[in-house]
Amino acid sequence: MSTKDLKLEKSVGRVITLQGKVSSVMWQHFGTYIEGYPHETYIDLEDHPQIVVYSKEPITCEGPIELTGEVIKIDSSENDPRSKIHDGFVEYHLKVESWKCIE
Repeated sequence: MSTKDLKLEKSVGRVITLQGKVSSVMWQHFGTYIEGYPHETYIDLEDHPQIVVYSKEPITCEGPIELTGEVIKIDSSENDPRSKIHDGFVEYHLKVESWKCIE
């Protein structure tokens, strides 16, 4: 687990600020639906391969971006209540409250 994963794990439910760029390659991630946040964007971070962010409006930055939002935990074992797997795969995503393009 990378240092960034540990930071995200310890930040679940908290508002944090991250910097990165909109990815040109979408890796396979778990997705979820968050009411009021219909836009899903893949962001490459400097010290973390990629994170999924959910926003109220489309993110239009083409270069570096700063994102502020709440860290949420996505647990694969919670996706199917019939699952007998209790040690599911976990990802940390960001529910974005604000973002800005960095020049």
